[in-house]
Amino acid sequence: MAAMLRQQAARMAKQGWLLANQQRLAFEADGGFALDTLDKPDPAAFYRHHYEANRPAKLTGIVDHWPALSRWSLDHFAAVAGNAMVEAQVERERDPNYELDKDGHRRFVRFGELIDWLRKDEASNDIYLTAYNSGNNAEALAPLWDDMALIALLDPRDRDGFFWLGPKGTLTPWHHDLTNNLLVQVVGRKRVRMAPPWASGRMRNSRHCFSDWGNDPLPVGEGDAATPPVLETVIGPGEGVFLPVGWWHQVEALDLSASMSFTSFRRPNIHVEDYQSWGEL
Repeated sequence: MAAMLRQQAARMAKQGWLLANQQRLAFEADGGFALDTLDKPDPAAFYRHHYEANRPAKLTGIVDHWPALSRWSLDHFAAVAGNAMVEAQVERERDPNYELDKDGHRRFVRFGELIDWLRKDEASNDIYLTAYNSGNNAEALAPLWDDMALIALLDPRDRDGFFWLGPKGTLTPWHHDLTNNLLVQVVGRKRVRMAPPWASGRMRNSRHCFSDWGNDPLPVGEGDAATPPVLETVIGPGEGVFLPVGWWHQVEALDLSASMSFTSFRRPNIHVEDYQSWGEL
């Protein structure tokens, strides 16, 4: 038993050394630990240097051709789908674990009523139509897909995406996804903070893919022994951010915000099949 424990400790120490080397390489890179901004990125270069390298990036010029950039507004949403029933996450502010418990916050509301509430332009984290609601909203919000077009970075055979709509003040707490994701901003601005997977030991991960840092605005920079390195960017209309699988992130709406997220990349993007720690961590 003692020999097995020593061997396990040695394996963990080696894993720590490997992760520390990834941090050294990131800090020693040209420009240091920083987020690249790619304007109208070439797909081949994007996949080679960011998707396959598990490296995030801010993206510009990728949806300039979308009619949504000029059409999307609360008036437009009301005109094309105001009478539809949609599912949203509600009563989030009463529950500190609203993301982990999101099934309990699902409610159907008339889209027009949600839009009227959003017209107040009050900061809130209490109601948010999120990607998690997309399965029940696909038919109701189908007219909005006419306002979008293909993105060169994605698989042209798959137009599936996830719609987000909420007031300023919505917060998605620190977590990592089980897929690579492209978040595209259409209305308003969002602040996105990111921490690398090689710093997971400092992310206080005790439940599934969520961090016990919750909504803490961790300081931007190289971090220290207790806090992870953090990158930060603000994306506005027409801008996006590539969030690689395993990268921790927190997203805050700075304005009334409408966004789309996509997982339909040109590579296999199914990483959940061998994800076995749910229920244990």
